Amino acid sequence: MTAADQVIQNAAGIFDTPAQAIIARCTQSGVHLRLDGESLKAKGDRETIAAWNPMIQRHKPEIIAALTGAESEADFVNTLAADSEELTACIIELCQLAGYSPETQNRMLEARRNLYPFQYSTECAYFKLQAIRAKAGTYWNSVEPSHNTGNATTSTTTRERAAGHPARGRA
Repeated sequence: MTAADQVIQNAAGIFDTPAQAIIARCTQSGVHLRLDGESLKAKGDRETIAAWNPMIQRHKPEIIAALTGAESEADFVNTLAADSEELTACIIELCQLAGYSPETQNRMLEARRNLYPFQYSTECAYFKLQAIRAKAGTYWNSVEPSHNTGNATTSTTTRERAAGHPARGRA
């Protein structure tokens, strides 16, 4: 299995709905979503909130339903194209930030074609989180096997781990 295939395979995790994936990935990036009356509020770093805002707004009815336990009346058809575009942008951004080779980026973009439309938002949430982590310099500190290339018994910096990643040598 290629590194790009492994990243795609690890991406969505197990979520029943896109809203659950978005809420979980936001939380992992330090943005906490809650309801204040009927309003959806986000708490966290402003820059990180701004990065999540387009996706949160696009899936707001679903997120509110998930937070209240109600049924969602979201119009998924209108969000698919935007999710697909944002997923593509997030993959490209992550590849640039992580220093992946053009070949790896192309494999990741090709793997995106194998997704079912209902997977776009969960995959997009995953790649959004990874891009946020890469910007913050924590991408290589991941506990996910496909990203953690450092030796578990030694302490290495993010830069040292990034330099040792197999995709870095092909950039």
